[in-house]
Order: sequence, then C-alpha cells, then structure tokens
Amino acid sequence: MEQPKFKSKNYKDALKQSFFDIDALIGKEDYGTDTGTTACVVLFTDSFIWCVNAGDSRGVLARTDAVVALSEDHKPDNTIEINRIEAAQHYVEDSRVDGNLALSRAFGDFQYKDQPKLTP
Repeated sequence: MEQPKFKSKNYKDALKQSFFDIDALIGKEDYGTDTGTTACVVLFTDSFIWCVNAGDSRGVLARTDAVVALSEDHKPDNTIEINRIEAAQHYVEDSRVDGNLALSRAFGDFQYKDQPKLTP
C-alpha cells in the first residue's frame, strides 16, 4: 500500500490513514463480514518511536531497567471509547459494544453494518 504521507515524514497521519485503508480493504472481502482482527504497529525513526493500535493488541518497549507501555487497549468501557461509541448512536453494556463486541476497535467484522467504524 502506497502512503504518500510516509514520504513527507508525516508519520502520525500516515499510520492513521494506513489503518483506515486496511479496514476499508478488509470490508470488501468475503472474510471481512464475519470476523475481525486487531493490530499493533511500531515505527522507529531516528528521533521517535511511533505506535498505533486497534483493538486489544498491545505495544510495549522493554529496557534493561523498565517496561514502557506504548499503547492502550481499546476496551468499550474506557471513557474515551464510551464517548465515541455513544456519539455513533451505540451503547456499552456489560463492557461490550451493543452488548456484543468485546473490544471497541478492530479491522473487519462488518456483520453489523451500522457498528462504529475505526475513527481517530
């Protein structure tokens, strides 16, 4: 997948757009209608470590003296996720989106055509 924003070193937007592009591609496949997956991507540059995730795939950096969390799981009962889900006219019940999905962001799983999509 060609992502022009990588060439201009706009890594934040490039990574975000890549996740949206992958989600859209999966939605066009037969397998995208009844299954989903999570992902975590880490990009190292000369100056920064960029980490982006969708779902409950978690990034950590291990050092000799410490472990540093690079991402947080997208769980439906996190405050930010609750607000996003409710803004999309859905609800959280028993820590699940619409009482069904156990995580609030993922690639694919388009069986619920009106479910909240990946958003910033």
